[in-house]
Amino acid sequence: MQALRERNFRLYWFGQAISNIGNWMQNVALGWFVLQIGGSPLTLGFLGLVQFVPIAVLSLIGGVLADRFLRLRLLLVTQSLSMFLATLLALLAWLGRPPFWSLLLIAGLAATVIAVDNPARQAFLSDLVPGEAVLQAVSLNASVYNGAAVIGPSIAGLLLVHVGAALCFSLNALSFLVVVIALLLIDKKRLVLDREHAGAKVVHVRAIRRLKTPDQLRMILVVLTIAATVSLLGRPYLLLLPAFARDVQRVGAQGLGVMVAASGLGSLVGAIFLASLRSSQPLKPLLLLCCAEFGIALTLFAGVPGFQVTLPLLFCCGAGATMTMMVANSWLQTAAPPDIRGRIMSLYTLIAAGFSQLGALLISGAAIWIGLEHTMLLAGLGVIFVILPGYLLLR
Repeated sequence: MQALRERNFRLYWFGQAISNIGNWMQNVALGWFVLQIGGSPLTLGFLGLVQFVPIAVLSLIGGVLADRFLRLRLLLVTQSLSMFLATLLALLAWLGRPPFWSLLLIAGLAATVIAVDNPARQAFLSDLVPGEAVLQAVSLNASVYNGAAVIGPSIAGLLLVHVGAALCFSLNALSFLVVVIALLLIDKKRLVLDREHAGAKVVHVRAIRRLKTPDQLRMILVVLTIAATVSLLGRPYLLLLPAFARDVQRVGAQGLGVMVAASGLGSLVGAIFLASLRSSQPLKPLLLLCCAEFGIALTLFAGVPGFQVTLPLLFCCGAGATMTMMVANSWLQTAAPPDIRGRIMSLYTLIAAGFSQLGALLISGAAIWIGLEHTMLLAGLGVIFVILPGYLLLR
């Protein structure tokens, strides 16, 4: 693959592979840890809220920074801060049962860093490879993320049973060190840089004006809307799996690890499938089919009982959600002019990272009244219903 022939991309790709395993371990462990301390599934909603607010407020600013400053330097700062926060979380967990507010505070600070980090990471791929290899880079980057979604939760499930959440947090902190080293080894002279330095106050208006045609603007808005629906209604299922594992399936921490790993395996297979497609593959039918598959799988997951049946459905949920967001990501990466790609991708980051947290709060709140399974069932139907307007508007 052309992308893997680039030394800078290989370094970054390896660092992300290690770091993503640590991130997934921490995500699973933090959800379980919060649920143990808070007791109610609603605490997972509050965790989602404090992770959503910084991303909602700061993601667009993160896009400005990603276009204004050298993305490599920006990532060195954000990854170092993430390592510090993961270390702090590990220390609190090793000391015993920290107060609930301290976990929310660290989660909120970590989300603040992510709000700046994510747009830079998304746009940084185009700095590492030539334009014709961007789609490959996006697919390969998603593959290591989703591969980590299989490995990380499986390890976390075992560690939660035999050691506890503290070790998961500690290993995540160490994984950030690998990323920092990889970034330091990147050759700055070989970065592909092509962007303007725009002011923060007009940057997103200017970005919209640089889109060449009204059809291009409509296409980007429709793709963002589909991604927003999937993120708000569908992808929160992953954040709420601790509650499903404890209250619905009653399989405990190790069962939670298996459930998250099943979803992650589906995500990995979906990412590999997309990477294997030819670059001329039409994106419109692919996006709508992936969205439909995810909505149907999520609806069945919410309505069909039994742990053994749940695992293949979670596999399908992971595949559908990942492929939908990957196709949307690739579409936006290739449609956006290079000098405003950071700002366009900041909108995608706001949707992909922020809306899932907000959706987790909304779904967990509604679950108090009508039950977790019924709420997730309605969310799955909502994902299915967005396909029709998407089909009509993308014609």
